[in-house]
Amino acid sequence: MDDPREGPTGEAPRVGLLHLAGVLLKVGATGFGGAMPMLALLHTEYLEKRRWVSQEEFDEAVMVGQIMPGPIAVDAITHMGYRLRGWSGALVSWFAFILPSFLLMLALTLVYRRYGGVPQFIGLFKGLGAGVVAVIAAAAWRMGRPHFKDVRTACLLLGALLGLLLLRINVVLLVILAGLAGLVLFRKPSDFPPAPPRGGSGQGKGDGR
Repeated sequence: MDDPREGPTGEAPRVGLLHLAGVLLKVGATGFGGAMPMLALLHTEYLEKRRWVSQEEFDEAVMVGQIMPGPIAVDAITHMGYRLRGWSGALVSWFAFILPSFLLMLALTLVYRRYGGVPQFIGLFKGLGAGVVAVIAAAAWRMGRPHFKDVRTACLLLGALLGLLLLRINVVLLVILAGLAGLVLFRKPSDFPPAPPRGGSGQGKGDGR
């Protein structure tokens, strides 16, 4: 039986704006812990469940989110929304993704202003902070695991991690260095310009005799 998510030509059908908004409202309302857990949820919704994008397209969106100013997850979903439905998809994705966070933060701010000094609430926020660390670590492993394809990729990942943790390299500089290392490590023989034919000058001399 054909996959209902695929059209007659095997290509994914056009994503409806309401469907796109519904998914992002759900992710925005249930995801927490920063960029990594949000991106892990987006990976599940966009790639694993619905196959709206490929792994390469998702990685490209994350890369765009890294190099562009602003929150990584917001930049990534805006980029994917544009790929799926153009400018309308980008705007709907951006609005639907940040709306739950805005409303929840507004409500939480009102509660914190009223009950922030209560000891029970102080312990609650400390517990949430510890749980978020575990969520981020699990999301980082889940998103990084598909990239352990070979020794070169694993070395780049570990080198970037050590650079962040031990050397505290600036993130922008680290991304640039990783890109340059990728150009060297993953360059294919077909990317090099063809070498000139050997003995070409000798043939020319022979023709002139």
